[in-house]
Amino acid sequence: MFVEQFLDWAHAGLLESEEAQAYLSGRGVSKDQWARHRLGYVAGDFDVDPQSHPGHSDDCSDKEKRAFWCDACRYRQWSSVWEEIEGVGRDRVVGRKILGCVVFPLTSYSGSVVGFQVRSIAEKSYDTFVLQRRPEGYFFGSQMNFREIWASKEVVLVEGPGDHLIMERLATPNVLALTTSGLSKSQMQFVRRFARRVIMCLDMDEAGRRGVKSFLERNGSGFDVVDVRYPRIGPKDKDPGDYWKRVGDEAFTRYFNKALERRNA
Repeated sequence: MFVEQFLDWAHAGLLESEEAQAYLSGRGVSKDQWARHRLGYVAGDFDVDPQSHPGHSDDCSDKEKRAFWCDACRYRQWSSVWEEIEGVGRDRVVGRKILGCVVFPLTSYSGSVVGFQVRSIAEKSYDTFVLQRRPEGYFFGSQMNFREIWASKEVVLVEGPGDHLIMERLATPNVLALTTSGLSKSQMQFVRRFARRVIMCLDMDEAGRRGVKSFLERNGSGFDVVDVRYPRIGPKDKDPGDYWKRVGDEAFTRYFNKALERRNA
């Protein structure tokens, strides 16, 4: 599967890039976590041969049939910057839009890699690629942390992979990153199957928090839902990662350990 090949290639790129390593370290991610979560970095051009993909067909070259593109062709289109060739009616690749991005694998609880999220180290932007056929809901971190969630019947939800990695390192291992601002139906199936208590450590977006909490309460069959708040120290702070940048390891650990004591109340 080309996604596995891409992740191996990107992980090697991270190990060779001091700039990417500094980016992750500056956001509270430890070196051990690079390997544990198979983090990566796009330092060059990774291309795939669609002919070797089992789902590839002649329809993949037909723009009118994009819904039927194989995953390899979808990746090539998604990851590339295109420009139209004037007077010819065709496009050509002029660059890779994921160049200079760190890579966060997305997995199901059974360990299947279903895609990845990329985040630019130069600006606040991200994008996500996932396979068309996914048997289960996916998160960042589910493959590594679902055993702790299953054992405790409790899950801490954050929005981004960066928040996940800080929370995992300093506060609790039973954490999952939604990778978006909302909770999908397939993710809800995972949570409902493995957890009885859901602790929300989401971004400082009141509308988003209310939406996720309402969704959990409507579909959770009696979930105990806890909404953990944390201080906004700077005017642009919006997530647990921003809070960590302001206060550092010790204060972050102290604050969230105390906040998460509500689990046992």
